[in-house]
Amino acid sequence: IFRAEPPPPPAMQELRGLWVTRFDWTSFGQPASPSKIDEIVDNADFAGFNAIFFQVRGTADAYYAPGLEPWAQRVSGGSLGQAPNPFWDPLAYFVQKAHAAGIELHAYINVYPVWDCGSAPASNTSPRHFYWDLRDIHGTTNGLLNGLQWNTSYQLSCSGYQRATPASIDVDNHLIAVGQDLVNRYDIDGIHLDHIRYGASNASCDPVSESRWGGDCFTSGYADWQRAQVSGTVNRFYDDIILANSGLALSAAVWPIYIDYWGWGGLQGYHTYYQDSKAWVAGGYIDIISPMIYPSTFNCPDNSFWTFSRWQTLVADFQSDANGRYVVPGIGTGYCTFSEIENRIEAARAIGTAGHALFSYSSLLSHGYFDDLANGPYAEPAVVPPINWHN
Repeated sequence: IFRAEPPPPPAMQELRGLWVTRFDWTSFGQPASPSKIDEIVDNADFAGFNAIFFQVRGTADAYYAPGLEPWAQRVSGGSLGQAPNPFWDPLAYFVQKAHAAGIELHAYINVYPVWDCGSAPASNTSPRHFYWDLRDIHGTTNGLLNGLQWNTSYQLSCSGYQRATPASIDVDNHLIAVGQDLVNRYDIDGIHLDHIRYGASNASCDPVSESRWGGDCFTSGYADWQRAQVSGTVNRFYDDIILANSGLALSAAVWPIYIDYWGWGGLQGYHTYYQDSKAWVAGGYIDIISPMIYPSTFNCPDNSFWTFSRWQTLVADFQSDANGRYVVPGIGTGYCTFSEIENRIEAARAIGTAGHALFSYSSLLSHGYFDDLANGPYAEPAVVPPINWHN
């Protein structure tokens, strides 16, 4: 008697993301190499990752062929706006290699950062750097660009970067144009937003914000208004780009503590940086949020603020308000024992998230954790969960 073979079990669905920052594959003053991208994809494929968040925009510059913004210095190893020689396009190359390995490639952009603190980009690049467009659009006051974020002392607010003010419609229009250019020219699987927040709790008191607000900064209702500016940018990415192009996902790396309900004393996305990430999932205008729940430096053993217990608490908090969208918590890769990573992966599964993402490639490489992933939590292959709500 002929008996049909039973159908194979469905593949495990779990987004296994890997952040690849611009610092993971480039070095200042040295030309970037396609061989580094080969290495990254080979290691990610071996370990069992199925999605890569590849940084293509740092400070309004391009880690791909321009476009609307000039070549980043770190691609050619030369000056801002200088093309690599011999010519190659890192994003096109990465998309091709990742897709050949069955890995999704999401273009990861720093949203509001415009340039590093304390200097200005070259003004003679082609295309011209957005810093100079901001100057021309909004002007200056006492030498400060009105289109950048200012603090309550009416000085430039610079926490790591000079950042564009979210209150500027021209900033929004430029960001959306950059995103549209990416999806029009590259076969990417999504756009991943980072630094989609204000830079400090005392920002921003720039003239553009006060003009649009209609009064002095930080009067009653101002904080809510600032949150609405950031949320509006996310919403435009979703409506103008994601929903207009089939098969794309919008994701964002978000502050790890939404609100400090527990009295831990940590900085808060909602109150400190005016980032209302839970509103984005509640409003249905983002597909994936990735809370960045990891320390900036790692201790052995881990005795940082970001303990395993707190990690679980924060993931559960975001997951409880997921509204049917995907929560993909971030896991640091600098721990001195792999068990710290594995415990968090297993906890994310127990909490019921759609997956997780590891930050970032270089630490995984230096610790040699690719074998541990392949032989441990990633031993069973997985596919990225489908996004079935766009229609």
